[in-house]
Amino acid sequence: MKTTRIKKLMISGISITTNNKNEMDEATSKIPTLWDDYEEKNAYSATHDKANNSSIYGVYNNYTSDVNGDYDVTVGVEVTKSKKAIVIEDEKYLVFKKEGELPQVVIETWKEIWDYFENNDEYKRKYSVDFEHYTKENEIEIYISIEK
Repeated sequence: MKTTRIKKLMISGISITTNNKNEMDEATSKIPTLWDDYEEKNAYSATHDKANNSSIYGVYNNYTSDVNGDYDVTVGVEVTKSKKAIVIEDEKYLVFKKEGELPQVVIETWKEIWDYFENNDEYKRKYSVDFEHYTKENEIEIYISIEK
């Protein structure tokens, strides 16, 4: 784990609204379908003003409360213009990095994150904009917004 500050990052893609309770049940889970839709609809190619990298992001924002509330999830890429993009500006993050087989490594890392914030008080979650950065095959970095 490390802390970092994101000065400005803009992500554009496709989104859904869900919550952790729904995501724990395969019958009501929406996130796997969102990822499938991103691939099937070729959303990457349809995204305008892409930045020079091809990294994929999973962005969590518009939290209604905390770990138990609704939130939006967007699968997308970094873009150079803010039109229709999620804009992250001047946020402090705690970064969890892990390698392993997808999607299991993502699930394991989120469990580690929930456990960390439940059992440690060094950092407090902000619930503003969190994101998964798929840096290379079988490697993920999850950025959790924290109070400054």
